[in-house]
Amino acid sequence: MPLALLTGRPDLLGSAGAALGRAGFDVVVGETPPPPSAGPFDCYVQLPCDRRDTGPGAGRSATDLVGRIDALAAVAGRLGPDASVILGIDDTGGSGPDPGPAISGPGRPGPVPVAADLLAAVALALLEDLGRPATRLAVLPVADLCPASEPTPVATVQWETPTPPLVSAP
Repeated sequence: MPLALLTGRPDLLGSAGAALGRAGFDVVVGETPPPPSAGPFDCYVQLPCDRRDTGPGAGRSATDLVGRIDALAAVAGRLGPDASVILGIDDTGGSGPDPGPAISGPGRPGPVPVAADLLAAVALALLEDLGRPATRLAVLPVADLCPASEPTPVATVQWETPTPPLVSAP
């Protein structure tokens, strides 16, 4: 069974781990770098982490970018030859600094935050520098990676009462 490493904020790990499990992966949730006994990994999913820099402005974005690239560098040596890397980005729009102007162009369905493109470009450059130019990389919104589970209303749950076994008298 393929093995996936999942890192990020604790509030996101459960739903992302469940999604990876449904996709057929054994999931290792942990810190970077992973323990020496784990790996090689077929997939690395990096969700946004808690921000340690609480200062206002672009410094926080730069700190986040550096931290995420450092984490990818720590894991890259533990990836299998055909591994995929998925980087999750916050797309909530108000929970962090402004990512800057949106860009669009030919072949793009709509505006894409510059921060996502920057993260992808720096991650690809790092992987190439580490001798892994063929690693597949995707940058996806956290909402796509961590689907919110909808609670099932009690009225729609059907309860089944077991039928008691038939007993025959002698």
